[in-house]
Amino acid sequence: MKRLILTFMITFFTLHVIGQTFRAVVLNPNVYRTRVDITAERLIHKDLSGIYNDSVVIKVSDLKHLDYKIINDDENGYVIIRVLPKVKILTERSADDTSKMIRVVRHANEDQLKSDTNNAYNYYFAVKKDGFKPLAKTLLSFKIVGVPLVQPIKLRPGKGTEGWTLGGEFTVSYNFGIRLKLGDNPFKQNFVSIVPFGFGIGTAKYFRENGDGTLTEKSDSYAVTYYQGGILLTMQKVNFGVFTGFDAMLDKQNDWFYQGRQWFSFGLGYKFKND
Repeated sequence: MKRLILTFMITFFTLHVIGQTFRAVVLNPNVYRTRVDITAERLIHKDLSGIYNDSVVIKVSDLKHLDYKIINDDENGYVIIRVLPKVKILTERSADDTSKMIRVVRHANEDQLKSDTNNAYNYYFAVKKDGFKPLAKTLLSFKIVGVPLVQPIKLRPGKGTEGWTLGGEFTVSYNFGIRLKLGDNPFKQNFVSIVPFGFGIGTAKYFRENGDGTLTEKSDSYAVTYYQGGILLTMQKVNFGVFTGFDAMLDKQNDWFYQGRQWFSFGLGYKFKND
């Protein structure tokens, strides 16, 4: 228990000191960046107080980019987004036709009140799924993810008369972490993930230590990985990581020789879904 509490404290401290990202990751885990203008429809106020049906152009303007959070994929072929602060809604002449006035969303240099009607952060917008041009949907550096992995072997430190062992213990695990993008190239899907918690189930050999220090015969069984953590690399579609954790057997096998003892392993996986 003390070991788990210490691990949690170290994880929390790590997340806190990686900068101002802690709140951003927790509150905005699905944030993307556009480097090109996007045509959208303003739908509704965030507090549902007003419904709209007007077209806007989300302009990258002076920043050369704007960030937005995907709220939902609508079943009618739209992506519902919320443009992140600081942004405002303005009316200006169209660059294509100066006789027309259009509504745009631009970066705001000044601070805005939450109550400002032209504060674009107060509204939900809809973008057609086929309306995302190249460079209009680049995943930002941080995202909370859940990753399934297989771990084909485990290295267990020595204990008593049993030395370090490397065994083919096949484990299926699910891991939760914070993913950070590697590099600035928007077309490369390379990431590193800090995984503070994962769990799984896998094969293991059951045996126990007798009172005289001898070991019983080994038999096939299953062990539950109730905690694991590590570092995960994603290179395009392939996930690879190194992990450490703790296993336990249940019921009548809870006197297992390695019950609650630390192990080391690597994990493999494949990323089927694109961001």
